[in-house]
Formats: sequence, C-alpha cells, structure tokens
Amino acid sequence: MRVLLVDDEPGIREGLAFLLRKKGLLVTTAADCAAAAAALAADAFDVVVTDWRLPDGVAGSYLGGCTVPVVAVSGHPEEVVGAPALRAVLAKPVAPNTLLAWLERLAEVPAAAPAAALPADVAGWLATAREILGDDATVDDDGTYVTLSGALAQPGAAARLALLGGDMQISGTAATRRVRLRWYRDGRPAAPMPIVAPTCTWPNAAEFAVDLHGAAGSPADFAAWLDRAVAHRSKGEHVHFLNVPPAMHFWATSQGRAHDMPMRGPAGPRLSAELAELWSEP
Repeated sequence: MRVLLVDDEPGIREGLAFLLRKKGLLVTTAADCAAAAAALAADAFDVVVTDWRLPDGVAGSYLGGCTVPVVAVSGHPEEVVGAPALRAVLAKPVAPNTLLAWLERLAEVPAAAPAAALPADVAGWLATAREILGDDATVDDDGTYVTLSGALAQPGAAARLALLGGDMQISGTAATRRVRLRWYRDGRPAAPMPIVAPTCTWPNAAEFAVDLHGAAGSPADFAAWLDRAVAHRSKGEHVHFLNVPPAMHFWATSQGRAHDMPMRGPAGPRLSAELAELWSEP
C-alpha cells in the first residue's frame, strides 16, 4: 500500500512515516501543498493522509483532482471542506492506532501480525505499573507502543509511576485524575550512539546518552549534570539520561527540575526525538 503523508511539522511527519513504514506501508512525505501536488502528479498512491492547514494554503487546494481516498488531520476539524475524495477527518493530535484503523478500512490493509513478546524490562515496568493502578487499568499493545491507562486513586501513585520511565500524561481534576503511561518497545539507543558516564567528557555529537548507573554524586553534582544537558540541548543536541537513581529523580522533581531530565527510562530512552513529538500535548 502506497501512502502520501503531508504535514509541515517535521517531527510529526517523520514520526508517523516511521510508524507506517514499520507496519509495512510504502510512505512518501511532503511538507506543503506544492510538494504534495507534485508527488500526486508524479506517482500513484492508494491513500493520502494530509494535515489541512499547510504553509502555502489548505490541503483542499491540491486535492481537487485527487481520485484516491483522503484522510485529513486538523486541529480545527470543522474547517475541513471541499475535498471530493475525503473519507475521514481526524482531530489533532491523532493517535497512530486511529490512523492505522482508518487506513485498514480504506485500502484493506492486512491486519498487523500479533505483537511479539514484550522485552523483559518493559514487561517488568508494565507489571509494576498495573500493581500501582489496580485492576481497572487497561493496556494497549500495538506492536510499537505499550500504553497503560487508569485512575490515579492512590496517594503517591503518580510519583511511583514516574520512576518507571516512559512517557506519562495526567489529566482530569484532583478528584478524577487519570494517567496514561507509554513505553516504546524498542527505543533503546542504537549501537552507534555514544554512551558515557556523567563524570567523563561528554561528546560533541548530535545525540548521545549519559548513563548514571552506579553514579554516587551529590545533589550538587546532579544539578551540574542537568545544567550540562540543558547547555547541550540549547545547541540542538539530543541528550538522554539512562538509569537515573530514584533519589536523584526525587531531588530533581522536588526542585522543579524534572523537565531538565531528558528521556530518563531506567534501561534506555523509549522514544526517538522524532517520535517524541507524537506524544506532546493531550
């Protein structure tokens, strides 16, 4: 199945393209109406997935002659009109599972193969998280992400869940708080990624990881490491923290610096920089 994917946000565009390719689809990307129109003129596609508002206009401007099914994605679904081939309008941010379900309906994409067994570390985190949330927690495993959802009924549950790594969202009022905790199945650093101890010289690299396993630094030391990570990120570099000790995690949170700890999964970062943008705002 051939998909034309159009979005002007690089992280969302490349993140979704990665996920669709992992499901076996052939994906061509475009960042604006002009590029999308050129792609449609030059090649044949089975479906178009497009953001509606693009830098050089709205998607309807290039979809007039489109004869394949179109799935539009918009932060303002009410404005999506005027595309004869339109089959679905999805609100942003769109969940990858929702998009895949629509693609299966529109082009009869074969169902994905059953997910392989979870890696041991992710299975362990999931089991611990389910114990914290209780029997009402639900789990969705689509072969790429494992997502756990449930009510934050117990005092301190959010803090305990935060120690399990992954990406966490909390919603609702104080009386009705709910959590979604998500892990990326195979998001450990790729083999070429440099991994260094915090006390060593940090590399000049576009992406690297700092492994805190066994680190016995003081809060002042940890604050200095956080400052170094902030400085590297200001230069556009991606820094991952691995194996952050619970005491350091608690200290950073109590000091209001949890946001300075990048991708702090116990066994490695769970999301690439591109995929992280798919998990931004609820």
